[in-house]
Amino acid sequence: MKAIQLYVLIALICIVHVAFANTKCKLSVDKAQLKASGSHLRIRGHVSVGNSHCKPTKDDDNDVSTTITLSSKKRFSFRDAKGETHSGKKCTITANWYNTPDKYHHSGKNKEVYVPFRLAHSIDCDKDAKASTKKSKTTTKKKKTTTKKRKTTTKKRKTTTKKKSHKTSSVSSQSHGFDGKATFFTPNQGACGEWNDNNDMIAAVGGELYGSYSKKSSVCGKKVLVTNKANGKSVKVTITDACESCDKTHIDLSPAAFAKIGKFDTGVLKVEWHYI
Repeated sequence: MKAIQLYVLIALICIVHVAFANTKCKLSVDKAQLKASGSHLRIRGHVSVGNSHCKPTKDDDNDVSTTITLSSKKRFSFRDAKGETHSGKKCTITANWYNTPDKYHHSGKNKEVYVPFRLAHSIDCDKDAKASTKKSKTTTKKKKTTTKKRKTTTKKRKTTTKKKSHKTSSVSSQSHGFDGKATFFTPNQGACGEWNDNNDMIAAVGGELYGSYSKKSSVCGKKVLVTNKANGKSVKVTITDACESCDKTHIDLSPAAFAKIGKFDTGVLKVEWHYI
């Protein structure tokens, strides 16, 4: 009798262990807005959490499986890390990863979350096309990008008159630091007029600090020290761009700078930063 009870107890322990070892998490995002970089997919919208017991993952090797369902009235299109194009009004993403959705500047009821492409093992959208169709879509996307560059070039011409008019605001900003958060972005041609890539140690500040986008800000070229409050790691960066969705305490880092002080899986870091 005791032997039977022992076997039953062992079986129950095994069942409980399996249940916890294979945690199933779910995020449902309505009115989704997507922005893809080379390594991550930023998702914003009305986020519903399916399992409140899910905790953010810290390592690549974990037993968490998250299903993310996205829906939007407007059709979205993005490329994953392999260069494959996904599009539609509804998408389902599964990943061995989880993070808690967070608020952002002027988000209202919306929240955002960053999904690392390397931990996503499937991405399916309702308008995903065959390979031949994808090529034509990619060509169209390149044309749009070219148009965007022309607009940026126009901005660059306008910014040449700014150097003298905006210096007083940056001097007052240097007298103190900010307690806020850090995220990362994919650099291109910034508001300051310079071209940068993922490996440059650069950052973008919020519109309140940058000033008018029609002119080059005096914060352009300023050096900033950013420190991760969680681990004490710091990185020095140069301001080269503006972040429209960032508030005054929010700083947007290049991937190389972000990697110096935190893990990409976190997506958002609590930091202290100041001009140096």
